[in-house]
Amino acid sequence: MSPSPRRSGARTRSASALLAALALAGGLSACGDDDGGTATDPAATTSTPSPSETPSETPSETPSPSETPSEDPSAGGDATPIRVEGSAGVTDAVLVDATEGGGSPSEMAFALDTDQAVADFVVGLQSGLPDEIAAAVKDLSAPGTTPYGAVVSTGCEPPRSVAIDAGEAGFQVVPALPKSTVQCLAPVTYVVVFSAPDA
Repeated sequence: MSPSPRRSGARTRSASALLAALALAGGLSACGDDDGGTATDPAATTSTPSPSETPSETPSETPSPSETPSEDPSAGGDATPIRVEGSAGVTDAVLVDATEGGGSPSEMAFALDTDQAVADFVVGLQSGLPDEIAAAVKDLSAPGTTPYGAVVSTGCEPPRSVAIDAGEAGFQVVPALPKSTVQCLAPVTYVVVFSAPDA
């Protein structure tokens, strides 16, 4: 009979040591990676991230649709309105852009009052820019006004606004570019199309 109590006592000590080790491992894994917590308490670990992941996936999906329209113009999307300042009396202007659209920035605007003028302006532009510029010119054309266009910048971020001033040589278009330096694999060409009142 004496060996039985010793064995049960040994089993009790072994079980207590094992439970203490598991409790310690569980406590450490709760402070560490989720991998350890999953092995110790799979029910609590699985149920807690599932509700928290569902809301976190919803906000991450929400920016995706809003990013898609901003990426579409880079691939030759529709013209978007841009804020205009300056002394030229211009109130409406749109920004057309395309990734690797070509062209060189210039502060001087070109009159786009004929089909030939538009064709001359878009020489060297690509990635859908010629068609988008022609469509923007058509949309902005109105009696008593003349449409103009200028390649305002090439880079990774669009201008926030443009200042359009009347000078001796014509309209000068100066973009307000963001201060942040974002690196991108391919430059984006940004073209401003506006309609100025006839003198």
